[in-house]
Amino acid sequence: MEQKKYSTLLLDPPFETCQRGKYGAVNHYPLMSVEEIAKMPIGDLAADDAHCWLWVSNPTLRVGFDILEGWGFTPRSVFTWVKPRMGLGVYLRNATEHIILGTRGHAPVKFKSQINWGIFPRQDHSHKPEEVYDIIERVSPGPYLELFARRSRHNWDAWGNEIPSDVEIPGYPVPVYSDKKEEA
Repeated sequence: MEQKKYSTLLLDPPFETCQRGKYGAVNHYPLMSVEEIAKMPIGDLAADDAHCWLWVSNPTLRVGFDILEGWGFTPRSVFTWVKPRMGLGVYLRNATEHIILGTRGHAPVKFKSQINWGIFPRQDHSHKPEEVYDIIERVSPGPYLELFARRSRHNWDAWGNEIPSDVEIPGYPVPVYSDKKEEA
């Protein structure tokens, strides 16, 4: 059976960068190295003309651009989620997360008046704003695939370890993490 190709992909990878401290993501779920994330065959899941939205935090912003390019996407813009609360941080208190939008092929946007920031409340750990799906659906064409998904969404396929997955990624059981490999 041939792998379905998606016009829009959304990823929220469990980056290990700056996430191993007392309040880090390591306390909530297993993490992956930048190298493990970069090696994922994301380009194989995308249509020739596609959008890829990649969630990054401030410490992973620079590598996010490199990862997108390695998957075959050209970074085009950054959407910033502003969280109305004091965040963690060593140098500055981070109260933002970002999604880098990359494209490949001929992948124009459906809606050209979308601003690149939004103020949305913070929820449980790593829960991204539901409003972002509406933004992506307004800007990017379907079919849609979310990777590292934590809940299902109507008209989206998903892949993740907290929900039934709609796709298989060769070489990546749902999902492969650094910490799980060490336990095996």
